[in-house]
Amino acid sequence: MSKRKEEIIAFISGEWPGPTFKDYSKEICQSKQDIELLLELHEHKDSKIAWRTAYLLDLAHDHNTSILDNHLELLLARTPALSNQSIRRHYLRILSQHDLSELADGNFLDCCFECLQTEETPIAVKAHCMQIIYDLTIPYPELIPELKAVLESLLPYGSKGEVNRAKKILKKIDNVS
Repeated sequence: MSKRKEEIIAFISGEWPGPTFKDYSKEICQSKQDIELLLELHEHKDSKIAWRTAYLLDLAHDHNTSILDNHLELLLARTPALSNQSIRRHYLRILSQHDLSELADGNFLDCCFECLQTEETPIAVKAHCMQIIYDLTIPYPELIPELKAVLESLLPYGSKGEVNRAKKILKKIDNVS
């Protein structure tokens, strides 16, 4: 194991260093090698290390959105297979900030639609899925009827956050149609 990888693991394994994560993420976003290590550590057997590295990557992405331009396809491919909802939330948050019109495939879209239709899916994951699918309706308007139907089905039982976000997306759809 590389020395840098050990340093990252030691940092994120300690007591919850919340405020210092933001400072550390500024350093991480400067190094392509660190980004590669974080992406590797997302598959760590210790779930705490895995989700904290995803969080760190998400923070680094906030500082420099282009750091993951070469890794978007990897995030898209990994997302459907993720069982850790925290990592999924961070991946989807990152992906929602990029144009995926040339990258998203049916497997990824199916994952987003499935997340929207599964009650146990966390609200943040659903919100990011709504945004991603909506953004994809611009180059692919054939997605509109399915997205609209799924969002309308959320209205009667969804949480306040889900309903609020669904209504905003539905309003955008109606303004475009």
